Amino acid sequence: MQPNMRRVALAFVVVGTLCVARLGAQQLILKGQYGMMAGTTPPPGLYVGMYGGLDWASELKTGNGTSLHGPKLTQEVFGPLVMWVSTLKILGADYSALLAVPWANSRIEFPRLGQGGSTGLGFSQLWVVPLSLGWHIQNPLPLAAGGADVTVHYAFYPPTGRYTPGAPDNTSLGMWCNEFSARLTAFFDKEKAWHGSAALFYDINSKKQGLDYTTGNPLTFMGGLGRNYGAKGSLFSGWAGVAGYGQWQVTSTTGVDAPVLARLNKTTIYGVGPELTTLQGALTIRYFWQYGGKFSTQGQGLYVQFVMPL
Repeated sequence: MQPNMRRVALAFVVVGTLCVARLGAQQLILKGQYGMMAGTTPPPGLYVGMYGGLDWASELKTGNGTSLHGPKLTQEVFGPLVMWVSTLKILGADYSALLAVPWANSRIEFPRLGQGGSTGLGFSQLWVVPLSLGWHIQNPLPLAAGGADVTVHYAFYPPTGRYTPGAPDNTSLGMWCNEFSARLTAFFDKEKAWHGSAALFYDINSKKQGLDYTTGNPLTFMGGLGRNYGAKGSLFSGWAGVAGYGQWQVTSTTGVDAPVLARLNKTTIYGVGPELTTLQGALTIRYFWQYGGKFSTQGQGLYVQFVMPL
């Protein structure tokens, strides 16, 4: 085989391997969507805004953590969201509901070959949170002199968006997903200036439409640690610190239509980076460096959210 043909063949092997890894790692939860103040439900009212996540990776991690370099994969998700926090109390908690309407695009590039492709921007899968309960604990707690906030929710992702089994331009995963979450914000001092948060999410994936293929369920951790800044009521007040996440696929991918590599491996990925929230909590920016990946892409990520009360 001539050297040029070897490079082309190797390129297609790497691209194919990368695509298989993405199939094995496909999850609907947006990593990095929560960070600092993850357990806090805002005051009653109607909130609207936009959110967006961007991940770009040029590294493929195999099932044992070995790195492969070559193609670049970029994934974009963004869209409007609306959240309603009711004055209704259930078990002493504030009831709220949320709807996010995402649009998505994925691009893959191989710079050395000058080749690439894209799914094209398209409507993706809704994120519906019909039940969220948030408690505000004012009394001091161990390690939390300023009390704590606790939120639990049930959410689901219906199979909306563009999806055809085996199509290269899917912007949906073509499956139902049910999600359960528990989140905590602890205030370390009486002034509630210093705080830390931790959130757990468990997603239960259904079989993909038209295929005997069920992606393994992920357990996802998100959280953050930092401090408030700015005078209370000041426009440029908020909080700043460090945010991070970890995601572990805890059940196996199954089905005769699932890629063999996806059935034999489980994904793992971690991310950590700075978080800045300003404009009295309306604008949040998080940047992540990913590490520790197994059977996953690995690179960097950005999450931005702007939400205002009406």
